[in-house]
Amino acid sequence: MEEMILQDICKIYDCPHTTAKDEGVGIPLVRTPNVGKGRLVLTNVHRVNSDVYKKRTLRAIPEEDDIIIAREAPVGNAAIIQKKQKVCLGQRVVLLKPNKALVDPNFLVYYLLSNEVQHHLKIHANGAVVAHLNVADIRNLSVCLPSLCEQKKIGKSLKIIDDKIELNRRINDNLEQQAQALFKSWFVDFEPFKD
Repeated sequence: MEEMILQDICKIYDCPHTTAKDEGVGIPLVRTPNVGKGRLVLTNVHRVNSDVYKKRTLRAIPEEDDIIIAREAPVGNAAIIQKKQKVCLGQRVVLLKPNKALVDPNFLVYYLLSNEVQHHLKIHANGAVVAHLNVADIRNLSVCLPSLCEQKKIGKSLKIIDDKIELNRRINDNLEQQAQALFKSWFVDFEPFKD
């Protein structure tokens, strides 16, 4: 295992420190509630137009395999950007662009979500009203890396599990919608039961 600090294996970009208005349509604006445990949560996400997107991505364009960390509410949540996800950064998040010659992005996102790292981030968070992480603390976070080959094996295995969890969640959501539609047709609209 090799111990490094995050800024040695990733380019790190702080978010714009302005609030973008939710326009209801357009490009997803990732704010702290949208940073889940490993995946972005884009349901009920705020959206911005292409002009706002261009302004908010002047320093860095979030791309596939980049990682977004929530600096507050909840502190330390980390999510990897999936293929074909076009997003821009809202407030209080940080973008990591992993150097793939040194670190596997999937390994890194799960490493950041490990109990040990999450505990470390939470105890280093500060703030009287809302706990938040400083970008300097994120940059200097210690990371223990196995060989790149081992990282890829670990990252791939955990991604497969998360993919299955996501598929099951979508299936459950679909079944719940079907059940609600049937309930409404039978008990609200009083439609006859069909075999």
